Amino acid sequence: MTSDAEAKAKTYHRNVVYLSVCFFFVFTAFSAIQNLEASVVGGHCSDCDQHCFEENGNCTDTHQNGDYGKDDAVCSWSTESGVKFCSKYGGECKSTCPNNDGGWGVNITYPNGTVIAPSFDECGASSNVGSIAIGILYLTFTICCIGGPFIVDIWGSKWSIFAGFVIFSIFCVANLLVAQSPSSVILQWTLLVPSAALVGFAASFLWTAQGSYVAMNANLYAKAMNLEEKAALGAFNGIFFMIFQFTQISGNLIASLLLNEAGWSNTALMLFYLCFAGVGTLGALFIKNVTADPATAEDEEEEQMKINNNEKSCMKSVSGMVGLWQDSRMLYLIPLIMYNGMEQGFIWGDFTSNWVKPSVGLENIGYVMAAFGGTDAIGSYVLGKVSDMTGRFPIMTLGALSQLAVIIMLVVVDVGNCDKKYFVLILSAFLWGIGDAVWNTQISSILGEVFTKDKDNAFSNLKLWQSLMTSAMFFLNFNASLLSQNTTLYMVLGMLIVGYSSYLVGHLSTGFKHSDDEEERPLNE
Repeated sequence: MTSDAEAKAKTYHRNVVYLSVCFFFVFTAFSAIQNLEASVVGGHCSDCDQHCFEENGNCTDTHQNGDYGKDDAVCSWSTESGVKFCSKYGGECKSTCPNNDGGWGVNITYPNGTVIAPSFDECGASSNVGSIAIGILYLTFTICCIGGPFIVDIWGSKWSIFAGFVIFSIFCVANLLVAQSPSSVILQWTLLVPSAALVGFAASFLWTAQGSYVAMNANLYAKAMNLEEKAALGAFNGIFFMIFQFTQISGNLIASLLLNEAGWSNTALMLFYLCFAGVGTLGALFIKNVTADPATAEDEEEEQMKINNNEKSCMKSVSGMVGLWQDSRMLYLIPLIMYNGMEQGFIWGDFTSNWVKPSVGLENIGYVMAAFGGTDAIGSYVLGKVSDMTGRFPIMTLGALSQLAVIIMLVVVDVGNCDKKYFVLILSAFLWGIGDAVWNTQISSILGEVFTKDKDNAFSNLKLWQSLMTSAMFFLNFNASLLSQNTTLYMVLGMLIVGYSSYLVGHLSTGFKHSDDEEERPLNE
């Protein structure tokens, strides 16, 4: 191998690392805000009717149509905020209640005396704006995924990523404005929902561009190193998702430490997140465009000329994506991709709202989710490397078993009602992170090595089915009375069985091998 080839290989490796760092900054902000919207704006106060009656400084009676009963509550008075609030077990689990003026008191006092104001009222609104906003985000993502490859074809990977980051930063601005007026339901609806829909649109081409960019660099790296074309896909996807999943640590720890320990206001926290997103967005301007390999440069140039002459229409892009549905390899993967979306919606929405928050309190969500993010990050890198040596099947089986163990544990062990079951929650987050690391790295790697000539459409299919199920999980979390906790777990279990079984059949029948003659994709000829 020549020194020139080695230098090129290092460049391709640096490209993916730099891209990953840009995503880290933007999604540190986004992942934390997403978790806060799904859990701070609780889904269990759809018709909140809670009152405090004070007698000699003590709370003599409370009632609420929600999680908390009328027992074990005390009334406290925050001299800093002048707002009465009810808290269960002396301040460990919080629930706001009307203040003297008849409005909804949104300040929360922790046992250590820290007073903060959540971004949004937990009670006082008839709907769960947070879960609705995130659900709409993923629903819009699902719809717009069909046109994602067309946008990437026109703008290219670099500028698609930059444009997506700009829109994600706008989402941070919307949350900053809402944090300044947390009791304004009108502001929540007029800013959060439209900005979430805009992010869904941006994500449709952002993730298509990301998957294509990583796969292209991995393939060119393998060629420069005289390796098999798919040899670096697992490692490169592992690098990206390792750095990307650290956003679950950074975003969640920042939220818990700054709110619970440092006593920051939510406005200051949202401004901090906006600065993080801004750094990643500016950094995207310096993402290096990947030049075509000399052997394929002529084909690349011809394709670019077609794009410039508008010969590649949006409908043709859509037909290319839909055309993959006639490929048996894609059909075997779709149920597993759908499960991947469902399990992400579960951990980000249901798990934080219905297990973590009731058990250990709102301020400790970040610590539990940081365990998930850390495992996901390290697992992505390690399992990505290992899968290139062992093959995908053993790693996929590990992912299925790890999340199966969590489902069984949550069904068997009763978690909730301020019982402080940190061990169960952190162990669940740890095992779920292993499974999520498997799906993130292995599904992307399989798509990259199977559909080498149609990466954009393959990754658009990934995000289409993934986001569809994530959206469904957030909408189901909108009304806690719609499904019980165990019913949700059984739904996730059923989809896990279907998804893994479909993958297993595909693995045994097709081996998910690349077909050079593309005979299995008649609509893309």
